[in-house]
Amino acid sequence: MTQTINNNQNGNINSKADISAIEAAEEIKLNDLAPEQQLELEKLKLDLDMASDADKEAEEVTKTPPRRLVIVDGGKGGVGKSMWTRGFLQTCIDEKRRIVAVDADNSNPDLLRYYGENGEHCQIQQLNIFKDGSIDRFFDQVKRMMEPELDTYNQLPPPESLFLLELPPQSRQIFKKFIEQEFLETAANDYDIRVTMVVVISRVSDSVKQLIDLYSFCGNKVDYIVVRNLFYGEESEFSRYSNSSIVQEIKQELLKVGIPLFDITMPDLLEYAYDYLDEKSLSFSEGIKQKELPGVKMRVKSWLKNFKQ
Repeated sequence: MTQTINNNQNGNINSKADISAIEAAEEIKLNDLAPEQQLELEKLKLDLDMASDADKEAEEVTKTPPRRLVIVDGGKGGVGKSMWTRGFLQTCIDEKRRIVAVDADNSNPDLLRYYGENGEHCQIQQLNIFKDGSIDRFFDQVKRMMEPELDTYNQLPPPESLFLLELPPQSRQIFKKFIEQEFLETAANDYDIRVTMVVVISRVSDSVKQLIDLYSFCGNKVDYIVVRNLFYGEESEFSRYSNSSIVQEIKQELLKVGIPLFDITMPDLLEYAYDYLDEKSLSFSEGIKQKELPGVKMRVKSWLKNFKQ
């Protein structure tokens, strides 16, 4: 229905007029309308604007981001995977991105030590991956968090869509067996969740071998992020990775099927600042907020800025 507005002094604007009526009204100079008509018109436009804003807010609330499980590979220890995991978690927290992080490194549970169990935008759980059936239970828990049920207060918790799993060193064979049981196919087909594998490497050839081995059983069923840890040297010094013919073949195979392999770097944090965070068990955010050591504050702030880039 479209309502027309006449230039008479006694005409009233119906508050239920549709948008086309408002657009037509805008063509009329307000000076040609009676004062009460001007007031009614402005009120109607304001009501429509508020309704539109409310619809947009409701749409944003109900919109669920794509489901993603980020797994930090645990094939080789001592390459900086925990450092990258903490940086990624801190980035999500700073960007107010909801995330569930799972620390499977029971011998050195960095995530729990630095971030605790619950934060404003994250929750951290622990997983003993070496216990039989633990990965299966983790996957079942992920499903429940993606599709939550009413809680004891009859409220529906917000669905989770981003998960972070840090695997401990020497867990490759356990993880491989789980993948071979069609975990990736089930995640993609039944739960619409995509897996991203993160491999942090140093300059040694063994790091490259870890990536090649991972690809041998994950193939093109996952996305890949290769992180060159600049603690071990400049970006140009990772020649064993850059010059590997097998790595180049993997990239070409993934490119043909449209699967990304992202090459990124992780900046080096001055050892003095790293040791202070470690000694005090401070997150990167807490390291920036502390006022005891301004040098550490400066170094951590710069490191995190470069990490996010």
